[in-house]
This record gives sequence, structure tokens and C-alpha cells, in this order.
Amino acid sequence: MRYGGEESADSGRAARERAWVIADELARAGVGEVQLIGIAAGYRVELRMRGPAPDPLGVLKALALGDRWGHRHTSRPRDGGQVRDVVWSEVHLGATPGAPVQGAT
Repeated sequence: MRYGGEESADSGRAARERAWVIADELARAGVGEVQLIGIAAGYRVELRMRGPAPDPLGVLKALALGDRWGHRHTSRPRDGGQVRDVVWSEVHLGATPGAPVQGAT
């Protein structure tokens, strides 16, 4: 899969492989559904938590494998106040693993 016509096939393949590694690690460390989603910049891996992770450090280590990561915490009245947590990690095409991302906070 190529985005923008400038990335090489090798770059896309490497990003996809990194995203699958993150997805696998999140599935092992967390409790919930893991999704791999294509985005314009590369890939986003989400873990929709169904409860506390049995290996919270493993979840953090998996997230840190990406170029950008974060967390969403919601409590919706329409769901009876049920808390929903989603952690996510993005892998960007052409990014060097571990390198800081411009504009990331």
C-alpha cells in the first residue's frame, strides 16, 4: 500500500510490519479488541480495552514501538456511564523507529 506516491514499496512494507508487531504485542498485553487501521500517514493500531490490562507495562512498551501514541478515556451517559478506554499507536511511512515526530506532544 502506498500513500502520496512518494513512499517506496519497501517503506510501506516496513511500516506495515511495524504496525503488525505493535498489534501483536498489544493483543498479548491487553484485554480487548485490537484493530489495525490505514491512515494517510501510515497505520494506526488501536486497543479497545475491556478492562484492566493484565500486563500494563507490556501495553506501554508496545505503544512506544510506534512513532506517535496516545489514549482516549470516555464515560458516556448513554452507555449507563460505562467507561471506555482506547490506547493507540501510529506508525508513519518513512519514519525512523524511535525518532521524535515533528509537532508531537
